[in-house]
Amino acid sequence: MIDSYIPERPLSLYIHVPFCHKRCDYCAFYSSVFNSEVCDKYYRNLKLELEKIVSEVSKPFETVYLGGGNPILLGKERIVELLNIAYKYGKAKETTVEINPEDIDSSLSNLYPLVTRISTGLQSMSDNTLSLLNRRTRVKDNYKALEFLSSSPFIWNVDLITSVPTTEIADSIRDIDIVTSFNPDHISFYSLTFEENTPLIKRMAPIEEEVDRLFLLSGWHRLKEHGYDHYEISSFSHNGNECLHNKAYWSLSQYIGLGPSAESFLGYSDGVTMRNKESLEEFISSPSFDCERLTQEECEESFLLTLLRTKYGINKKEYERRFNRSFDSLYLKNINMLDKSWYKNDEVCFSLTEEGMMMNDSIILILSLSI
Repeated sequence: MIDSYIPERPLSLYIHVPFCHKRCDYCAFYSSVFNSEVCDKYYRNLKLELEKIVSEVSKPFETVYLGGGNPILLGKERIVELLNIAYKYGKAKETTVEINPEDIDSSLSNLYPLVTRISTGLQSMSDNTLSLLNRRTRVKDNYKALEFLSSSPFIWNVDLITSVPTTEIADSIRDIDIVTSFNPDHISFYSLTFEENTPLIKRMAPIEEEVDRLFLLSGWHRLKEHGYDHYEISSFSHNGNECLHNKAYWSLSQYIGLGPSAESFLGYSDGVTMRNKESLEEFISSPSFDCERLTQEECEESFLLTLLRTKYGINKKEYERRFNRSFDSLYLKNINMLDKSWYKNDEVCFSLTEEGMMMNDSIILILSLSI
């Protein structure tokens, strides 16, 4: 299963826990309403899969991330058991668990230091907006979570959604001002997306693209005023607390995903992507991966797509080391087709400005014509 794994290179672990109290109307991730019997079956298979992977890898994971869904619905004891299995060959540099605000309380302190980072989806500090999104969480839950996390031993992340129809830019600024008063280590700030086959898209339309741009730019500016470093399109860190696990994705490092619909990437200049069984029922009956081998050209495109999301951009020496091709020779002609306000380019690195981040999809399309 992991024959493309390169032992000399870092490897991260993602565990998808698909259970929620209820599904939010905008969510396109694979999830299921919590059922204790189904959760027991899922956990038994997940544990077996993890033990198998750990024995094959035989080295510490660089980072571990339990995402969802709402992973705390597994139970703290099971989270501890999974992490002890994952740490058989050494503790990860960073271990994150996503937890919905209404499930955050002082008992989480018992997870430290096995867990080093907590990520919670506040989304909004307005009950009207939370109701519009069909969130189970209320503002009182958000405040309770903020109060605990701000005095906890964890590094902690919060998510905020902007560009919600019927809201104003001032509402997003207010959310930012409230949340930053608690000094979170990291804020993910992103536009509401309208995915196919979600209840949200059936009952309302997204705001216009130019208005969305104003929402984002206003939020980016406010977050920087509060001292947050805009290091990735949707990510802002405080005091250098960037998310190491996400940086592993964005640099196209190796990672294994366990749980229904979780994806993996193994390799370097070329590689294999693996996707676990799509549904919970399939995962419970026969956990296995669908594999696809990527060509070097496909890896190069993924490398561009992910790293150009970050302020660090493409290190040209690393690009040449990885793909045995000169970045400048390959892309300079197409870079010269771009608006100069969209990028920074020197001997060491090619990266996007904030204005370029707004045009990320168009830039990737232009550059990928060179591959």
